[in-house]
Amino acid sequence: MSIKPQYETYRYTGEVARLQSQSIVECRLPGSEIGSILAVQASAVPTECVCADGEVRYSGKLTLCVVYEDGNRKICRAERGAEFFHKAEGRDVSPACFAKAAFSTDNVSYRREGSGLYISVIVGADIFVYGGKQIEYLVGGEGVVAKKDTITLRKTVCVSGETEAEDEFETDYVGDILLHGENAVITRVSVGAGQIDMEGELNLHVCVLKEDDTVCSYERLIPLRLQIPCEEAFGRVTASARVCVKSATLTAGVDEEKGKSKIVFSYALAADCFLYSEDELAIASDAFSTEAELILKKANDEGRYLTKLVKCVERVSGVAALSPTVEGEYALAAAVLPRAEITCRKTENAFEAEGILNAEVLLRGADGGHRACTLSLPFAFPIDVRAECVEADCIVCGLNVRRSRGGETEAEATLKICLRAYQNGEWAYLSEAVEGEAFEESGAAISIFALRAGEDLWQVAKRLARDPEELQKSNPDLAFPVKEGERIFVYRQIK
Repeated sequence: MSIKPQYETYRYTGEVARLQSQSIVECRLPGSEIGSILAVQASAVPTECVCADGEVRYSGKLTLCVVYEDGNRKICRAERGAEFFHKAEGRDVSPACFAKAAFSTDNVSYRREGSGLYISVIVGADIFVYGGKQIEYLVGGEGVVAKKDTITLRKTVCVSGETEAEDEFETDYVGDILLHGENAVITRVSVGAGQIDMEGELNLHVCVLKEDDTVCSYERLIPLRLQIPCEEAFGRVTASARVCVKSATLTAGVDEEKGKSKIVFSYALAADCFLYSEDELAIASDAFSTEAELILKKANDEGRYLTKLVKCVERVSGVAALSPTVEGEYALAAAVLPRAEITCRKTENAFEAEGILNAEVLLRGADGGHRACTLSLPFAFPIDVRAECVEADCIVCGLNVRRSRGGETEAEATLKICLRAYQNGEWAYLSEAVEGEAFEESGAAISIFALRAGEDLWQVAKRLARDPEELQKSNPDLAFPVKEGERIFVYRQIK
């Protein structure tokens, strides 16, 4: 008898790869009027991600805002932008995949060459690649005795959307807006009725030059709400989201009678939402044939499932480091562009969040000149979350920096954090069954075999190449798993 295995195919969408890449982006500014650099704000947003064979080609736009003193110690600003292109290699990437990128900027440096000032920024890219996946799995077949089991597949779908909004607020009189930075976090995602609803907060930090040429900073916490239509937003689905500020514009109007300014903040947000779902499949987890050897090939895949989103608030404080080191008497003028790098590390009992709070600090000397430093404050605190993996996003609010008489710099701030808790999953299945050499049939009508202690019915049937139901029927008094010394009778029909 020829063995004819039967297979079924299941197609789904899942995460194909996670890639990381870095590129150096450089901009040139006319440097003849620039005396000393006080602060450089660098932000990068993706414009395109294209999957090709073995790589993801991505592009983005880098925006630089430079605050400096000119030769007369007047504080000025300049803006530049640059487009960049790069790629990240991944062997599992194909043109059928699609990718999403999240950018970060780091290691801003500058140098003078002739009359120009060259600013270099390292742009880091975290790239998430998704695509159609499929498994072809054995379910049985002619001449195949299959052990049925159920596996749980974990699927991921990514959908994106954009929105524009505007906010207004009143401040003291503003001479010029020097810098502004925006950070956003999504803290709640609900899915249903073909729509994804997201809620979170956007923190706006503004550094301004006042009428008397002093520098100060403002902070504005803005609630967010986004909605994205989604065909997959049905059933038992969990979801998380990541949001970035694609563009932001601030304009300041003046009410001379009140001596106030009204700042209008217009911004565009881009959100990537990740939907996680599970599906169960009945497969053959093991198989054999009563006629011939059956050579089995196994395959496996993996995925993860979002179990919960946790919103938490943590206050961090301590003595911060300034780089470069400040010597002499300087008064604090402003602390701007706060941001935090945060990771979650698994400990013996739970998780711990650790990271660094960074900000740009402007100091004013006794002679009226300014200098700039980068503030760094490390932090760590426990997280009460039960999961296999935890990721975190956060925004920094309420940054307060003080210079003590001893020259130390103390900082404190509130971190508003969204924790994403995941369960990792891996599933294995039989992907191929090939017929081998036929068994030699015994001439005996009845055979008696000694059993191994602890064997169950399937293990005995596979070892003896006999149908489990027939073995159970011909040995009704035998209970499984068997005990040491028990015997089993195997009957063969004489033709």
